[in-house]
Amino acid sequence: MLRTRILTAVIGIPLMLAVIFAPGGGLYAFTLSLLALVAVLEYHRAYSRADWFPKPRPNWVLLGAGALMPLVFGLFPSLTLGNFLLPVFATALLYELYIAWRVGRLSVVPNIGYGIFGMFYIGWLFTFGVWLRNDFTPASLGGMRTEQGALWTLWLFAMLWLGDSAAYFTGKSMGKRKIATLLSPAKTLEGFIANLVLCMLVGWQGGLLLGLSTGWAIAAGLGVGVLGQLGDLFESALKRSIGVKDFGGVLPGHGGVLDRFDSFLFSAPWIWWIVQVAG
Repeated sequence: MLRTRILTAVIGIPLMLAVIFAPGGGLYAFTLSLLALVAVLEYHRAYSRADWFPKPRPNWVLLGAGALMPLVFGLFPSLTLGNFLLPVFATALLYELYIAWRVGRLSVVPNIGYGIFGMFYIGWLFTFGVWLRNDFTPASLGGMRTEQGALWTLWLFAMLWLGDSAAYFTGKSMGKRKIATLLSPAKTLEGFIANLVLCMLVGWQGGLLLGLSTGWAIAAGLGVGVLGQLGDLFESALKRSIGVKDFGGVLPGHGGVLDRFDSFLFSAPWIWWIVQVAG
């Protein structure tokens, strides 16, 4: 299991770094939309197989719009959320009416509700990653010319990757006190603290290098340390409510896209806000 996790990271991290530093942010926006597409497929499959009655089938129009959000808002920065959502909601409602008339399936409210949730939880939160990357101010990293948004994004991923690794290895080696037995039996207080401390340190030092004040840099790290782990627990709560272990298996050793990027979804809006206010 550990060997598989490390092998996936060894392949995946350089690829993600190449995407982050690709000029203009277009490749990064496309990649996040591709990840969002895989995530909404995982989400729809999990909920459509839930042992409930009536069985929910999250609205495909809403989920498809969610998958497109990172790319659309990356290509059209001036587009407002209202202008994007109005035709999407209208099409989704017409689609559900058509299904009810054609197939006789009358679970309109659950389908729309789970579709709206999936669109915002996956598509909208991924979009904050695009907005964070879309700072095209010239910058440099070790003599390499790049854009400020790429450095903000690298800073966020450094906190997430290092914090998650600290939590994993600390929890495995010395974790004894369980903090969320019902949601995530493997989570320990020792791992939580290790994640929080490392995120704070990386946030502090990285934020100073990027021009933030000490207070804002530490606040960014602490926020990622808390929100990233809350995102993990929230995704675990979704899985437990459905009765699945993982949302998918596209990332060996890590599960599906939702399993791997749950911390990112909760942390990206926080770092975006920090940059807007203090950057």
